[in-house]
Amino acid sequence: MSAGKNRKPRSRAVSAARGGAATESEPQVRARRSSRAPVRLRDVARYAGVSTASVSRAINSPDLVSVELRDRVTRAAQVLNWVPNGAAKALASLHSKTIGALIPTLGHLNFAVLIESLQHELAKAGYTLILGCVESSFELRVQQARKMVERGIDFLVIVGEAQPAQLLELVKLQKIPVVYTYTSGRNPANTCIGFDNYAAAARVTRHLLDLGHRKFGMIASSSVSNDRIQQRVAGVKDTLAEAGLGIKPQHFAEIDSSRRIASGRAALRDVLRDAGDRPTAIVCSNDYIATGALIEAAALGVAVPGDLSVAGFDDVDLSAHLSPPLTTIRVPARAMGEEIARYVINALAKGSAPLPHPLEAELVVRESTAPPKRR
Repeated sequence: MSAGKNRKPRSRAVSAARGGAATESEPQVRARRSSRAPVRLRDVARYAGVSTASVSRAINSPDLVSVELRDRVTRAAQVLNWVPNGAAKALASLHSKTIGALIPTLGHLNFAVLIESLQHELAKAGYTLILGCVESSFELRVQQARKMVERGIDFLVIVGEAQPAQLLELVKLQKIPVVYTYTSGRNPANTCIGFDNYAAAARVTRHLLDLGHRKFGMIASSSVSNDRIQQRVAGVKDTLAEAGLGIKPQHFAEIDSSRRIASGRAALRDVLRDAGDRPTAIVCSNDYIATGALIEAAALGVAVPGDLSVAGFDDVDLSAHLSPPLTTIRVPARAMGEEIARYVINALAKGSAPLPHPLEAELVVRESTAPPKRR
């Protein structure tokens, strides 16, 4: 009998890790894993075709192993969606008392207020908050979530429901519950604590319609991977459609939200470029954009609200002190942080907790909106 007949066949996973032909694709491996118990270190070792000690060294002391080994372990971890769980979940004490939160930015006052109130309430119960600022990058969201899982978080708080599938698969496999905030929840399967962006945008639009406006414009930050902005834009457009109205393409601007005030100024110049065909009311998707619109209107000699009504969305502290003070939607940022903290603390203590009712985003009417001039 030849030596080849005595040799045991290598596993399909090992063959794949070493570059050989495999009968299962990586998506198939992921699919099988998604219905099983969380992936463990030995699973990664088996897939990579190395010992568990080698995996441990590659993760904890990467400089002490070869590049080839490090790459094989890294690839196996990615395919199996495995992360080293933080200190074995606080040495198997059930809870690490650490909560993760992924927010777009701290440059927006309302996000800062939400995080401040969340951290304050969690700290009173002895919990620690780990924060990641991820802007609109899906890749960065997954990376930050993975780091938080490695540190053994008990809960993850995320802004908005539009999240990368890889992130959602990661927390599902690791059995980490998620709270979505800044939204009241379009997906009933999600745990959401926030407010209805669509309804709030419709509310400010109806206010302008009630004043008698029929020619509308809108300036919105980028809606790519941002379901909150998508809902605000839809709320405005659908409410206008119900009134038999719409927004002309030249009167709608979507801008780079990283330069909010400056971009708001530039966008208003574009919207008002045709002096013979201008809207009488502008809805902005946040107050920073609206602030830029007010500044640019003054620079162009366009009277607000005499020639143009401007409305925002947020009610940041600055909004009441602009000239004129800004009509806007008041986002319940502090209340969201407090409600999330209470829910997380109760859910971890009791195994489950009732969700609070959706919070109200209030319309605040100030001097930047008024009936249009008669023409």
